[in-house]
Amino acid sequence: MTTAAERIRDSQLIMQYPITLPTDYDMDIIRERVRTRGAALDDRAGLICKAYCIRETGVHASPVNQYAPFYLWADAAAAADFLWHGTGFDGIVRDFGRPTVRTWLPEIRVLGPAPANAVTHALLHTEPIAGDTDLVRAGTELTTRITARHRDDRVHLALGGIDPTTWQTVEFVTVTDPDQFAVTATAEIFDVLHISQPAPWS
Repeated sequence: MTTAAERIRDSQLIMQYPITLPTDYDMDIIRERVRTRGAALDDRAGLICKAYCIRETGVHASPVNQYAPFYLWADAAAAADFLWHGTGFDGIVRDFGRPTVRTWLPEIRVLGPAPANAVTHALLHTEPIAGDTDLVRAGTELTTRITARHRDDRVHLALGGIDPTTWQTVEFVTVTDPDQFAVTATAEIFDVLHISQPAPWS
């Protein structure tokens, strides 16, 4: 697959809803859930990519058990259809209660050479944008960091975005080997159980 870096100019949306579970929760329940249901979004209209992410207490220094799917939607309407039109998110609400949905406006998307079926991990880093930071510079620096990742053949997808509600940046990378990719020491490392990627990268 050809690598590409794309400055996002349309209505794409980054989304994640972390569901924190009890420390004694059997995470094999989540693994089985993804094994039996994960393919349901493999052909989902309006979805560019979904990574079925989990964290386990004590693994990669995680303090929690967590099910935290991460999405890149082609447009906000497709995300809305999933969230409140009874076409997917209702199952999450039924089984876990209604989690907070984090969203970011995407700035940059890098398509790496690693195939979806080779992904084992994802890395997530969020960082506050200080009040005195020039926003143009913040966006440029984010783009530069994400764009650099297309050179590594272990990268499947790298995203950069900004949440203007909390004024923070997000960097999210799906990889075949997490060891060399920690954005900072505070990056969250997830196991990825499945990737839904309905359409070929453009």
